[in-house]
Amino acid sequence: MTQIGKKNMPKENDSKEIMDRKLEHLKIPLEHDVQHSKNYFSDIKLIHHPIPDVDIEEVDLSVKFYDKKISAPICISAITGGHPVSKEINEILAKAAEEENIIMSVGSQRAGLEDPTLLDSFKITRDVAPTIPIIGNIGIGQVSSLNFELEDFNKCIEMINADVMAIHLNVLHELVQDKGDLSYKLFRKNFQKLREINNIPIIAKEVGTGFNQELALILDKLGFDGFDIGGAGGTSFAAIESKRKNLNNQRYTRDPAEVFKEWGIPTPISIIYVRNVSQKLIIATGGLRTGIDIAKSIVLGADLGGFAYNFLQSAWKDRKDNSISHTIKEIRTLKNELRSCLWLMNIDEIAKLKGERDKYVILGELYRWLNQ
Repeated sequence: MTQIGKKNMPKENDSKEIMDRKLEHLKIPLEHDVQHSKNYFSDIKLIHHPIPDVDIEEVDLSVKFYDKKISAPICISAITGGHPVSKEINEILAKAAEEENIIMSVGSQRAGLEDPTLLDSFKITRDVAPTIPIIGNIGIGQVSSLNFELEDFNKCIEMINADVMAIHLNVLHELVQDKGDLSYKLFRKNFQKLREINNIPIIAKEVGTGFNQELALILDKLGFDGFDIGGAGGTSFAAIESKRKNLNNQRYTRDPAEVFKEWGIPTPISIIYVRNVSQKLIIATGGLRTGIDIAKSIVLGADLGGFAYNFLQSAWKDRKDNSISHTIKEIRTLKNELRSCLWLMNIDEIAKLKGERDKYVILGELYRWLNQ
C-alpha cells in the first residue's frame, strides 16, 4: 500500500477509481437488495406496561455523547465521502443533524487524505453543522500500513474538526473487494502510538460483521473509548461487492462476495458480547430500522442507535428535491417511535431502559445464538 499524504499524490486513474467506487457504494444499496436476509431485532420483544405513570411529553430522550448533550440517542452512521455526490449527501445529512441535534458520522476519510480535491466532501459536514458531535473515520488498513504516519490521523481530525474518531474494521469488505488491504499485523503497534499522542475519543467500528467477546476485551484493554457495533442484520458490504463484478473474484467458480454476504455476528449478540466485557460507550448499528430497534439495542446494553440505510434513502430523496425535509422527517420519526416505545413501557428517560433485563425477552434464532 502506498503512503498516505502529500508525499505520494494519487495518479489521475487512482483518483477516478476511488470516486467511482464511492458512487457505486451509494447507488448499489438503493438499486439492489444488499441487506442481510435475517434482521435479528425481530427476535427481541419488549415488555408492554398497560398504564403508563407519565405523560408522553414527559419522556426525555436526551443523552450525553462524551462531552456533548444531544436530543436523542440517534447517530447518522458513516455513509459516504470522496465524491461530488458524496458532498451533497453529507451536506444534507449534516444540516438535518444540526437542526435536530443528533450525531453525524462521515465515511472513510482515506479519499480526502489521498486526493485533496475530495476534501470538501468531508469538510462540508462541519461547515454546515458547527455544534453537533461529528465522528471522523479511518480504516484499519490505513492504521495497519507499514507507511502509516501519525499526522494522517490528525489530518482526519482537522478535516472535519472531529469530536470523536472511528477506526473501521472492514476486513470482510477488504477481502472481497478489488485491491483490498489484507495485512493487519501492525495494527496494535501503530494504534498504541496513536493512543499515546491523541486524547480524542477513538471508537472501534465494525461495518456489518459484528464483534466477538474476545476481540472486544482486547480492544477495550488496548485503549479504545467505545464501540460502534456494526453487526450482521443490515447492509452487507460483501453483497455490495458482489454487485460490483470484481474481476479478481471471477477467477473462482463461486464469487467470494456472494458466498460471504450473510457472514457475521448479529447486532444484538454483538451488543451483549461487548457489554459483557466493557463499560465503554456502545453505538448499535447494523439492521436498525425504527425507534423500537433503538430501544431494543439500549435495553441490551447499548447507549445509542446508528442508522445508515434509512438516511441514505432520505438524503437521496432530498438531493433530488434540493431540500433536507425527508431527512428531518426521518429523524423526527425515529424520535417519535422511541418516545412512544418508552412511554408504552412506562419509562420516562433513556437511563432507566439501559440494560434492564426484565424489560425484554429473546426468542427464536437469537435465543439459540445466546444459549448454544
